[in-house]
Amino acid sequence: MSRRSVSDWLSDIIAWGDRLAGYIAGKTYEGFLDDTKTQNAASKCTEAIGLAANELQRLAPEIENEFPDLQLGLAYRSRNKLSHGYFAVDESILWNTVFVSTPKAVAAAKEAKRKYDHDNAGAR
Repeated sequence: MSRRSVSDWLSDIIAWGDRLAGYIAGKTYEGFLDDTKTQNAASKCTEAIGLAANELQRLAPEIENEFPDLQLGLAYRSRNKLSHGYFAVDESILWNTVFVSTPKAVAAAKEAKRKYDHDNAGAR
């Protein structure tokens, strides 16, 4: 099994974040609360982002200092809550996660990936 790179984990955050954005596009708060399929899709994307965030935090903990909006620890805690505490998920917290926190984290991941890929282009 090959070891995944910082760039790979950042790409995962971006891909799952972009997928999430497609699922929630045009949703109102009330519409989100009434749509369990979208809630489930949002949860899955948030879980995947959280797992990638944890791996990224272990591989390159310094990255969050430069890109604090990545919120790696928070993303992983959200993932754990959704995965293991699924029976007690507060939909308003999920709403805030997917409509506020995650877009900031994905934007930070895009910025970090551009910088990381640029800085490591010569190392390949």
